[in-house]
Amino acid sequence: MGNVISLEICRQHFSMSNGLTSVFISTLGLSGTYLAKTDDEKRIIIWLLEKDQSTIGIGSVGFDICEMPWNVTNFNEIKCFLLNVIKGAKKRIGWEFLDYQPNEKLLFPCLDQFYELISSVDTSMLNQTVAEEWLNDATEIPSDPIVCGYPRCQKHPMFLTVFGCYLCNN
Repeated sequence: MGNVISLEICRQHFSMSNGLTSVFISTLGLSGTYLAKTDDEKRIIIWLLEKDQSTIGIGSVGFDICEMPWNVTNFNEIKCFLLNVIKGAKKRIGWEFLDYQPNEKLLFPCLDQFYELISSVDTSMLNQTVAEEWLNDATEIPSDPIVCGYPRCQKHPMFLTVFGCYLCNN
């Protein structure tokens, strides 16, 4: 089956196998958790980490860039942060916590394509309704990591999600 990441408004997308998607999210999650400083940065990484096939289902975690929880107020800062997260994943930030060595020949082209999609997005493309619904849903759950101070896994240096640790789950 696989997963598709798109910028549908521009008719751009790329697809990955289910296994490659897990590696993709893992490496972005490790880099992003390491680099995130602000609440908005932490939230967007947790949103990515919630694309957990072990919980949501194989082949069902693809997404459109416009539906990510962007904050329009500081959009350019978040966009720059995400581009740095992608660069960090390519620099192997946090990879020592993986129990495997990612296949860079498969992973890096996907990270490059994600970089291009993130680079192309602007505020006029965003679907703020979907982002607001996600944030509202999160704040209604008292145990959601977003309202609990962004806890991290004790075994892996990664933000926890409502599903637990992405790396522990996978």
